[in-house]
Amino acid sequence: MQYRHLFPMVRILLPFMAGIVACTAISSTIEIPLLIWLGLLVLTFASAFIQMQNARFIQTRAFGLLASLFLFVSGYNLVLLHKEILKPGHFSHLGQNGTFIARVQEPAQEKEHSFKTILQVKAIWKNSGYVAAEGRILTYLAKDTLHQPPQEGSLIVFSGNIQPISGPQNPGAFDYRKYMATNNVYHQVYLPNSSWKILQQPEGFNLFRMAHQVSDKFVSILSANGLKGREFAVAAALIMGQSDMLDNETLQAYSGTGVMHILSVSGLHVGVIFIIISFLLGFMKQKGWQLYLKTAIILFTIWVYALLTGMSPSVMRSAVMFTFISLGNASNRYVHIINSLAVSALVLLLFDPLMINNVGFQLSYIAILGIVFINKPIADLWKPKNRIAEYVWGLIAVSIAAQVATAPLAMLYFHQFPAYFIPANLVAIPLSFLAIYSGVAVLATSFIPAISNIFGLLTNYLLFALNYSVSFIEHLPHSVLPVTSIFTKETILIYLVITCVGLWLYYQRKSYVFVSLGLVLVLTVCFTITEINRREQQKIIFYAAGKQSALGFIHGRQQVLLADSMLISDKKAVKFQLNGAKTLFGINSGTDFAIDTLTSDSRPKVDCQHSLCYLGSHIIFNNRRIAIVDSIPHIEGNAKKLVVDYLWIRGNPRMRVSDLQKLYEPGLIVVDGTNSFYRAEKWMAEFRKAGLRAWNLKQSGAYVVSL
Repeated sequence: MQYRHLFPMVRILLPFMAGIVACTAISSTIEIPLLIWLGLLVLTFASAFIQMQNARFIQTRAFGLLASLFLFVSGYNLVLLHKEILKPGHFSHLGQNGTFIARVQEPAQEKEHSFKTILQVKAIWKNSGYVAAEGRILTYLAKDTLHQPPQEGSLIVFSGNIQPISGPQNPGAFDYRKYMATNNVYHQVYLPNSSWKILQQPEGFNLFRMAHQVSDKFVSILSANGLKGREFAVAAALIMGQSDMLDNETLQAYSGTGVMHILSVSGLHVGVIFIIISFLLGFMKQKGWQLYLKTAIILFTIWVYALLTGMSPSVMRSAVMFTFISLGNASNRYVHIINSLAVSALVLLLFDPLMINNVGFQLSYIAILGIVFINKPIADLWKPKNRIAEYVWGLIAVSIAAQVATAPLAMLYFHQFPAYFIPANLVAIPLSFLAIYSGVAVLATSFIPAISNIFGLLTNYLLFALNYSVSFIEHLPHSVLPVTSIFTKETILIYLVITCVGLWLYYQRKSYVFVSLGLVLVLTVCFTITEINRREQQKIIFYAAGKQSALGFIHGRQQVLLADSMLISDKKAVKFQLNGAKTLFGINSGTDFAIDTLTSDSRPKVDCQHSLCYLGSHIIFNNRRIAIVDSIPHIEGNAKKLVVDYLWIRGNPRMRVSDLQKLYEPGLIVVDGTNSFYRAEKWMAEFRKAGLRAWNLKQSGAYVVSL
């Protein structure tokens, strides 16, 4: 059976999406000329016309090739047109320091020491006047009790030093710069309260501002009806898509058990809304004007809900898909879910091609594809006669299908696999369904406090049971399996294997089995090469650890870490600053030493394994000598110089570079974040003047030495 004829929209989407991927993958700034695009458009129409006149094989192939090239170029150029930083009017081309007029684009999110929002630049002061400009800035506003952040839609004037968003400071760390670039944000600024003021309060009607206000009102209704603490935070995320109140412990529990999809508003939630409205309108006939009115009400409700939940990629995908399904039902035409999925992806990418890099966008579409194509073969393995067993097996089959589809991508991004995803989903999905129904009932009956309080109490109990169950499963032994050998090429190979196995299940051709086995062999070779390289690796890493010190010595898959005791005890800092290297280099064991208790010259040798010896303020690792400098006495006359490969300056010592040169002959000087900004800048200038190689960890990020 030729399934490709069932999915015409897929044949349009794939080349268009390939153009977007090509442009984003190579970070291109060169636009394909308009004449080439127009030429392909004319040739495509000409080929289509000839094909309609005389549909020969070669002409059919010519039309398909030309149409695919046209769509590829369209996707490629659309990315360049969408990137604001490439536009001539972007503020970065006019100046990143000075006075700006900007509009607050998003509601301010409260952080520990600031409020975070996005500003849309409108003008910049140049040559005694304001010049029109554009561009978005990630903005942190100082927080105090006397100043409240500006409302969404407010026009403000501010002065500040706008900086590009920095890339990852340490190997394997999360690339926040790349993440924000997918939202068309490339710069950031911190604004004290004295550096900005409101020019104009939000005026007139704004659909998104009104949606955010209504969403906040609904969240306050949930709070007023007995939802508190962690249950309230989960309710806000589960029902209204406001996930900023979730703490790290809750996020880790849901992520580690494979039910994170519950907390991100997606097809599950839109489906529940679809079911509720369809049930309430069940009295309406399935034909004539009543069918059209029912469809209109359903679509209106779905899109209002999508708007209230922030228009995330997953909910927009679901809203567009349900829109086409509803329209197909209203026209009495069968629309295959894959075509609906392809149309929704095409619409979203036309609106924002950079969305293709959004992890939620990728996972949501791949999950649906897995459910569509993998669920049935799994479900057909067993046909239980008991209705309860049939329901449970159906949930298991769907969970396995979604997990098989999303696992490679999730392991690539999050480097873990939830071992107990089946029992977690068996518990979490029914409880979340009930909690959504109950939470919607709280909102729907809020004008009758007595009833809404009952539903609020019920919702609280359901969410308590959900949180307790997820936390219990997450704390079981080996609930989260670390995955450190999955990179881009391995992810592609795994998806090729899954695709070939799926084709074999549908077509029952032996050739797909052989191709699958060949791909598994290639994948095994990739894993073997990675493992061999990791067992033989020898590295020194001077970590960029903020205002702390950290130095790692990697031998094979082990690491000895010398770091400040405050850093070692700060699990959050270790996770975001140091654990990325463990994943990247496959570190599975190690020893931590508090360097602030071991730097005295009177200290004995604390470690001498794997070619690492540490005596006082001197370290030798694989014949590389490192000297730790946290104080330098004033040197009179000449002294015998110590030749070292690396000179590590920490602790903000009072020293003169001339005295340093009398004591050491370094190959490279490393200045870490424990030194003051002023001294570090002064030293770096003096090092350059003296012809010494130096590296400032705070400015340039970690320094990695491969031996």
